[in-house]
Amino acid sequence: MRSDLSTPAPAAQHLRAAPAKCGRLALAAVALLAACAAPHTPSAIMAGQTADEVQQRMGPATARYAMPGGGMRLEYNRMPMGLQTYMVDLGADGRVIRWEQVLDENHFNRIELGVTADDVLRMLGPPTQKGRILRPVPAVTWQYRFDSPHPCILFELMVDANGKVIDKGYTPDLRCGPIRS
Repeated sequence: MRSDLSTPAPAAQHLRAAPAKCGRLALAAVALLAACAAPHTPSAIMAGQTADEVQQRMGPATARYAMPGGGMRLEYNRMPMGLQTYMVDLGADGRVIRWEQVLDENHFNRIELGVTADDVLRMLGPPTQKGRILRPVPAVTWQYRFDSPHPCILFELMVDANGKVIDKGYTPDLRCGPIRS
């Protein structure tokens, strides 16, 4: 047993340091979450801005797609767990024409059977996840999570061996638990 109580025991010193360490850890966690939130939404992007101005606001594009007429589409996806993909369209002059969030039912409905996988990438960006199926024909499924009133559904495309969309629809998101009938 210690007779000198004026000096804290080593274990007590660690306990006193714990709140300060926890505070620093909490600040670090907040900083990391803030970093995940950047790049920002394109709400401040205006028609006529340059690609450099877009990049200053949004950071580097996750992909670039050539568009008809010499324009360029800049993709800003929030994968793997994000529910948005923003596309910023630039004209041949390199200036913003418009931007839009493309992971929604309106954009999904524009996908027609027979379009190529490259067309889908240009329209929606990459899928959240891919999988293989063997029936009724060998294909790869492309699944997209999106912001919906029904959070447990995914938009799904079936892409055949020729790189063409052969089916589309909605499917349950298995992250929500088992399907019960």
